[in-house]
Amino acid sequence: MVERYDVVVAGGGPAGLAAARVAAAEGGKVLLLELQAQIGGQAQSATWVPADVITPPLKKSIVANMKEIKLHSPHKELSTSGDFGVIVDRRLFDKLLAAEAVASGAELWVSSPVKKLLVSGDVVQGVHVEAGDWADRIESEIIIDATGARGEWSSLLLRKMLKRDWKRELLALSNEYLMVNVTNDQSADLFFTSYFAPLGHAWVYPFGKRFAMAGVQGVRIHPDAALDEFIGRRGVPRLERAVPVAAFRGQLPLEGPLNQTCANGIIAAGGAAGQIYALSGQGLRYALRCGEIAGKVAIDAITEGDVSMGGLADYERQWRAEFDAELRAGQLLHSSLSVSQDQQMDALLGALEDKPKLQQAFIDVFTGFRLKGPLEALLKDEEISRIFGRETIEKTLALK
Repeated sequence: MVERYDVVVAGGGPAGLAAARVAAAEGGKVLLLELQAQIGGQAQSATWVPADVITPPLKKSIVANMKEIKLHSPHKELSTSGDFGVIVDRRLFDKLLAAEAVASGAELWVSSPVKKLLVSGDVVQGVHVEAGDWADRIESEIIIDATGARGEWSSLLLRKMLKRDWKRELLALSNEYLMVNVTNDQSADLFFTSYFAPLGHAWVYPFGKRFAMAGVQGVRIHPDAALDEFIGRRGVPRLERAVPVAAFRGQLPLEGPLNQTCANGIIAAGGAAGQIYALSGQGLRYALRCGEIAGKVAIDAITEGDVSMGGLADYERQWRAEFDAELRAGQLLHSSLSVSQDQQMDALLGALEDKPKLQQAFIDVFTGFRLKGPLEALLKDEEISRIFGRETIEKTLALK
């Protein structure tokens, strides 16, 4: 017997869990399918997020408050203090999101990889799930693609419906270690160097007492070798006696959002839609909000009896109105710093010396957590504007 639901959500990360929670709360019969054997098993261990995305039910996932950030370029170092968000344990964070989705009425299956979309004509009408000797055909009014961009069974809308893949030259690869026996677990370090992380960065984040996350993200790298070389050659003092106890690999598209994030019977949200802030690779805030929008629009479209691309167009309008300008700003700034990356980052940190307010503005702009005021303050500084270039400054400040 074929299973049938109003909404099937493919992917149990933040975008999928937020979509499932909202769609179920709106009265839909919702099934979430997760590839891995547990919710949160696919995630990196820690994620840096703005504090305002942490609702009371999610506070248990916080492992550190970001009060001090140390910036490193090849020949410069800066330390700045402020309120820069929090570090969350993603394994717990995602499970708490799952609890909210289930409490709202969503059904959840783990170890359930979506291998195919069920398509009739040009309309998506369900999914084919297969694992080992088990397979199932599940029909639905709408599929929400929240599969991310990490592996073979991700990016369903892009690969199955739009018939293309992410641009390899703008695909950032990452690896990070959960390290134990760390001697300083209070501050965070950001390293900007094309040697270890071309078009990206490396980091050391606190993760509770005596633990830290050390990672690297860049394009055209072997992430395992790059991370090992970063730790071995950079000589981060707090990691001198630390050893890794877990590794988390991934990839992110930095080319910007898809030009089309929905089609007949399907919506893409989060990494699967390319909703990633290119400058830092941040995506969780967008995933949560775009997932919520997708869940609401999906139920509205079913109620109206129109699950075509036109009936789902409100999803495009809503998320782009909220985020398109800042995602494009992240692309422009990321592209500007990709030329002579090391020299530009040395110059940028030099320009930020003795300017604590601009140092805080840089962190806000780098993360994308707060953009409008900090971005204007940063780019209107004469010395910094020369580093980014007049054309980039004009295009970025013109974004609304």
